[in-house]
Amino acid sequence: MSRMQLYPRRRFIQDTAGVVTMLTGIEVLAGCGGLSAGSDASNGELSATVSDMPPDSNKTGLQQFKDTVALFEKQHPKQHIVGHTYKFDPTTYYARLAAGQAEDALLTYFTEPQYMIAHHYASDITNLMKSWQYFSSIDPNILQIVTGPDQHIYGVPVSGYALCILYSRSLFKQAGLDPDKPPTTWDEFRGYAKQIAGKGVAGFAETSTKNGGGWLFANWMYTAGGELEVKDGDRWKAVYNSDKGVAVLNLLKAMRFTDKSMTQEQLLDADTILPLIANKKVAMIVTSPSRLADLRVQYQAKLDDFGLAPMPQNGGNAAMSGGSIWVFNPKSKPDVIKLAYDWTIFSRFDLNVLDAKYAAQAKSNQPVGLPTNIIFKGAFQEKLDALTRKYANVPLQNYQPFVKSTLQLKAEPPKETQKMYAGLDPVVQAILTTFNADPKPLLDQAAQQFQTQVLDKVQA
Repeated sequence: MSRMQLYPRRRFIQDTAGVVTMLTGIEVLAGCGGLSAGSDASNGELSATVSDMPPDSNKTGLQQFKDTVALFEKQHPKQHIVGHTYKFDPTTYYARLAAGQAEDALLTYFTEPQYMIAHHYASDITNLMKSWQYFSSIDPNILQIVTGPDQHIYGVPVSGYALCILYSRSLFKQAGLDPDKPPTTWDEFRGYAKQIAGKGVAGFAETSTKNGGGWLFANWMYTAGGELEVKDGDRWKAVYNSDKGVAVLNLLKAMRFTDKSMTQEQLLDADTILPLIANKKVAMIVTSPSRLADLRVQYQAKLDDFGLAPMPQNGGNAAMSGGSIWVFNPKSKPDVIKLAYDWTIFSRFDLNVLDAKYAAQAKSNQPVGLPTNIIFKGAFQEKLDALTRKYANVPLQNYQPFVKSTLQLKAEPPKETQKMYAGLDPVVQAILTTFNADPKPLLDQAAQQFQTQVLDKVQA
């Protein structure tokens, strides 16, 4: 079993990995040497480009990024970090990589490394990783996400989470429910939502666009004990059109049309759903714990009003995990890859950097101490936890149901994940918008199309 514990969202310095100037939304970091990636043999200068630099609109994050770069460059003379605001997008990134316009280091999702490894889109950093003093502290289950069939390592896991129920404690109380005892089963979850719904308040809202419908469908499948893809010999098969898949959709359909406990507005995404719970229009959503920070920062919500609970179960005893990973451009020179790697470790895991970051966040009233599942175990995790406790400024007691959960954390389906989610979005949308939608034929059609148009082609 994986354990969950209080540990701040590890989006530490909004790291980076650069792009040449073809795309919009790119900013080269002023004061970081202004160099193109690579080396200058005449004076020994070396630079690396990195993605995910905060944009100008995020003044606090951008200043933290600049301060961390300045500290890194002070400790690494003649080495420079050039930040760009590009964020990973699978529809643009691989074309940019092929064109020689990708960053030296890129922050991407848990879903991507195995695809990148199979297509030689990520650098082998085995020696660099194994030389890190805290390498042995990485959870082996997390390490497998960046480990290839050759048992070499192709990325640095830097943040992780388990999907959960984010809920309004005040709406629970208004409905006569104990906010310290959130629902633990599908039946309880459905009953809570029905009891809360009324007078302009929905018990639950579900995302169904921008791949969010497929993403959360996969999570619900895990809570039912189902799978979405299985390996048959050396080939992968789509299997989400199972009885468990039908049960997931029937649950959502019953809540939407029988109980009328869901929002009338549908076709929501992860951003449009958040203000609904922030403004007490919805009592429960499925999301990651880090969204608590957005409730405070974007909507000035009081975090005392919100709780976190593990996913309600229907025989699966599991929830889906996700997170972020740094990968390195295989076209970059080895010394540039090492520089980008050193920056990643420094900005994400240097204890002095983290101490200063948490202190600054606490001083500016940004949330510190939000829960997530761990990337690490052992001594290094204990050091990270100590920093969390030192600066925590959120109601830790509200997260205890989630923190104490012993659910198994399961990674997202491994093959062509985003394309699978995209194919499932219309299925979830139909269930949430059409009273007579039939789950089984919808799932059969989606699974057949994903199998023949995606899986079979990549396995040909």
